[in-house]
Amino acid sequence: MRRTLTPRERRGAALIILALVIGAGYWLLIDSWFTGPLRDIAEETRQLRSQQQRYAALLLQREPLRAALQTAEEDPANGASLLPGADPSAVAADLMQHVADVIAAQKTSGAGCQLTQRMPITPEQDASEPFRQIKVSVTLECAIEPLMSVLHALEYQRPLLFIDHMGIRRATAAPGKGGVGRLTVQLLIRGYLQPVALEPATAQVAP
Repeated sequence: MRRTLTPRERRGAALIILALVIGAGYWLLIDSWFTGPLRDIAEETRQLRSQQQRYAALLLQREPLRAALQTAEEDPANGASLLPGADPSAVAADLMQHVADVIAAQKTSGAGCQLTQRMPITPEQDASEPFRQIKVSVTLECAIEPLMSVLHALEYQRPLLFIDHMGIRRATAAPGKGGVGRLTVQLLIRGYLQPVALEPATAQVAP
């Protein structure tokens, strides 16, 4: 025979049931609709803030690169800083291969880095400039850590190269939550051709 609950026990059971109902209602109506999405937004904001700080650090490298160019222009004898060759098309092809080798070296670093597109750019040349510009455009899929290594190698290795433009966007195939994975990066890279020594013109003697 089942024992009848005392008034005190009935009140305790009612409070327990009420607490369960309130907890379930909070999870269904508040957490799942408001608190949960707010937590996701806060996490995405934290990741975006971290990415912004890293990209800002990359942009800070622009002025040191300009200073390095100024040094190279003031020291024409520093041939190791300039691109070897006389044919601009061949030099551009060699430069694209050099950039591809730098990117390939980071293929297994972290989430990896992969070159997806490369093409030469024909820049407008100012006649007053002492060196001819060689430009190439490359697109790569790269995680943040390998990207930093690629940019460091392009900056500090020879020949001396400059990044005129860098566009970074999240890959379309990246997951909606979690880490950013690989980024789609577009780089416009500039180098300078070594000046070709002109042979003195042969004087023609009139008969």
